Amino acid sequence: MNENLKTQGPAVRAEHLIDVYQASQDVHSPWTVISDQVMGGVSSAELRQDDRHSSPCTCLAGRTRLENNGGFVQMKLEIEPSQSRADYKGLFIELCGAAHDYNLHVKTNQLNKPWQSFRCTLPVEPQWTRFIVPYAQLHAHRTDAELQPAEIRSVAVVAIGTAFDVDACVRRFGFFR
Repeated sequence: MNENLKTQGPAVRAEHLIDVYQASQDVHSPWTVISDQVMGGVSSAELRQDDRHSSPCTCLAGRTRLENNGGFVQMKLEIEPSQSRADYKGLFIELCGAAHDYNLHVKTNQLNKPWQSFRCTLPVEPQWTRFIVPYAQLHAHRTDAELQPAEIRSVAVVAIGTAFDVDACVRRFGFFR
């Protein structure tokens, strides 16, 4: 699975990676899709199981559109309370897709508005890339709260802000210590 794997971010030894999700062709994906249609937008998206570069993955495909104050689609993964711990230093995600910037949004129990999150931008490429994201790289968006790692309740890969054809696949997600 690690053939030609590019890594962005600080070096983390493999034994310090704690998987929450690893794609498998035999298991239903826990990711869900959400679009700006929940607020009147017209973007469209779907999730599908795929195989990219000989790796099973879950893919977000669709089109972001800016009409009706829209402009986002996302694939979201709920995090069980037992999966997120205060002693973890950050998270990692392995992504592949059409070259474009995507956001990684992290939600915690501290946030109660849908527009609030902790986020960073990830430059997805047509090869598998492992993004190592220390918590300090997640910036508060429309909140004064400070990230409490033990309170993480979901993560999302988000296509947002411009009209474009969405193609982003995830094969692995988790935390690192």
